[in-house]
Formats: sequence, structure tokens, C-alpha cells
Amino acid sequence: MYELLILAALMSRNMSGYKLRLILENAMSPRRKISNGVLYPVLDKLKVKGYICFDEDQNARGTKTAYITESGRDYFHELMEKPVVHDSKWDDMYRFKMRGMTYMSVVDQVAILRDYFGELDEDFHVYMAVKNHLEDLREAHPTTEDYYQWQIRTTDFVMTVLETKMNWIQTQIKEIQKMENKK
Repeated sequence: MYELLILAALMSRNMSGYKLRLILENAMSPRRKISNGVLYPVLDKLKVKGYICFDEDQNARGTKTAYITESGRDYFHELMEKPVVHDSKWDDMYRFKMRGMTYMSVVDQVAILRDYFGELDEDFHVYMAVKNHLEDLREAHPTTEDYYQWQIRTTDFVMTVLETKMNWIQTQIKEIQKMENKK
């Protein structure tokens, strides 16, 4: 997961480990800190595999600058095209892919967004079924109506977030296609 973010960042320009750490922190969620103990093992792994290199010329502070290799660019594209596994981090993975969209073809950009939309839509329908079930339980158990009402509100909140994401994706696909048609 971090590999994709690091490679996407290095596609735009060479960076120090410090700057890469800031990018990772900003990509995760606000106020999430990434330690050097997390970052540098990933950088070392990418270096060993030949996906990145470090400039040997260190500045006065001893900072090395990382840059992506040609095989790193190939690996970046492989990660971008790889289907997202539906696990606990699937939503983050799509957000991370969006960080590298500029380096993908329009066809690939739209495909990634449509895949993400499909996952969100599937979750939306699951939550809709949960909401319907909770409404049935609320009707069947009036003494615990307040409990069920809050469960329904929470489910509504999640469904609203999912709808917002799906609407945003549809807008992005239209914008991408509109820009492509202008070319």
C-alpha cells in the first residue's frame, strides 16, 4: 500500500525521505503520523528490488534524495492496474490510486473509478438491507425504539457518505471524458 504512494510521489519528482513521509501522512488521514520505522523499511525494500535509487550526493545535512527507476515506473503501473482486494483497507487503496491517476491513461483512470464505484455501490446495497432490517426491528420492539433509531441514523450516515463518494466518482468520470473529447 505504501509502495504505491511512494512510487506515485516519485513519478512527479525526486524527494527526500522526509518529504515522502509527509506525503504518506497527508494521504492517510489528517493528523496520522508515519514513523521512520514504517517508512524506511518500505524505502529499503523498493531500493533492493531496484524500483528506486538514492542519489549518492548528500547535501550538507546528509539527506539523500530518492528517485524512481524505469523498473519502478513499470511496477507503479502494475500496482495501479492491479485489482483492489476487498479487505479492511480497500477504500484507502482506491484513494491512494487516485494520487497516481495523472500517470495513467484515460481508459485506465475511468476503469479504476468504475471499479471503485462498483465496490461502493455494493456496500450501499448491503447497508440498505441493514437499514430495512433495523426498521423492522424498531417496529417489532417499540420499547427499544430509541436504540434502533440511533442504529438507523448511524446507517444513514454511512449511506450518505457512500452516496457522496459515488456522486463524486460519476462527476469525475464525466469530467475526464469531457476533457478527452476536447483533445
